[in-house]
Amino acid sequence: MDSINLLIIFEMHKPMRKLIIFTALFSIAMAGFAAQQQPLQSIPFEVFGDHIFIKVKVDGSEPLDFIFDTGDGLTVISNEVAGQLNLTSDQTVKKTSAGGSVTGSLIDHNKLEIGDLHIDDIEVYSLDLNHLERLIGRNIDGIIGYDLLYKHIIEIDYDRMEFEIYDNDTWVYNGDGKEFDLKLTSYIPHIPCTVKLNNGETLKGEYFVNTGAGTTVDFNTPFVNKHDIIDKTGKHYSYLTGGLEKEETLHYEGRVVDFNIKGFSFGDMPVGISQAKYGIQHSKKVFGIIGNNVLRRFNIIFDYTNKKMYWEKNSSYEEAFHVNTTGFDVEMTPDLSEVKVHRVYEIGLAKQEGIKVGDIIMEIDGKSVHDMILPDIKKLINHEGGNFKMKVKRGGEEILIDVERHDLI
Repeated sequence: MDSINLLIIFEMHKPMRKLIIFTALFSIAMAGFAAQQQPLQSIPFEVFGDHIFIKVKVDGSEPLDFIFDTGDGLTVISNEVAGQLNLTSDQTVKKTSAGGSVTGSLIDHNKLEIGDLHIDDIEVYSLDLNHLERLIGRNIDGIIGYDLLYKHIIEIDYDRMEFEIYDNDTWVYNGDGKEFDLKLTSYIPHIPCTVKLNNGETLKGEYFVNTGAGTTVDFNTPFVNKHDIIDKTGKHYSYLTGGLEKEETLHYEGRVVDFNIKGFSFGDMPVGISQAKYGIQHSKKVFGIIGNNVLRRFNIIFDYTNKKMYWEKNSSYEEAFHVNTTGFDVEMTPDLSEVKVHRVYEIGLAKQEGIKVGDIIMEIDGKSVHDMILPDIKKLINHEGGNFKMKVKRGGEEILIDVERHDLI
């Protein structure tokens, strides 16, 4: 009876029949589109300081903590984890890093798993990561970038704290963010940006997009030297910095009037000024690096297949940029059990307040730092305004130091 009635309706109301057929077909098409847009894998990610961590299994291991780094061309695994997994190699190779090069072992034919997604036959590079662990403040099992990016669409959604992986053959962008044409050099994406310096000079050039860099923007050494950048960034200070490489290189911190990324404008932004003599930060092909202190203000989609990126402002877009306010910096001890003073800058009051490199920090304003993570300790030390008392251990002596905060630049 229902079938007969339906046939009668179709016969008696042809315009309605066309509408119903069109609606049905449209619904089927949209259902297919939605299915195509479903991620192959969606996993939560962790932000630790200015770094993104995701869980990765290697050759069937337990989930390991990997930094997601778009500046990484070859998947890295720590020597310690490689030993635990019995991954061995007789191939020793050099890898270019931000400020130089590092030497490690190349291990063939590995399987990586991110959730239920498998990536087979991957070379991993075994490397001592303790120096980087001390700077970031936690254990790092590995680093992954290009091996995941070149075969998949990757979306980093900071608002939902979700890391989503899509099939690059079926995915279509349907958001309202800004589209970027990207280029790849040494496996690293780069895009054009414009900087306005303190003397009013405006310069446009290419910048690496590097989620593994815990900075706002760093200018590369050749660009710095060619355009006399140090003297055009206002008040500045110098310090030593490092990354994968153990040798630290001279760096400066200053400010620019404006940094513009296709209409996304950041005024009075603190920037790093590299003096590296080797590595990515000595590249003449780009002006510098956009780091995660800028990138984390966007939900970003990477589409290496079509050489595209899509940026959408997220809830952190309007957050202020912070600078050092004390004249010293901290890191973890080699066993990651204590926090120590790593650098004391020439500028600022830390030196005259008696703070020394190697001091072990015990308390800040009477609060023990033992159960605090390093990024939170850095925020507490460099909080805007006011003074605080810091208890340190130096040799066998405990010393209470009055520390004054004020922006160094």
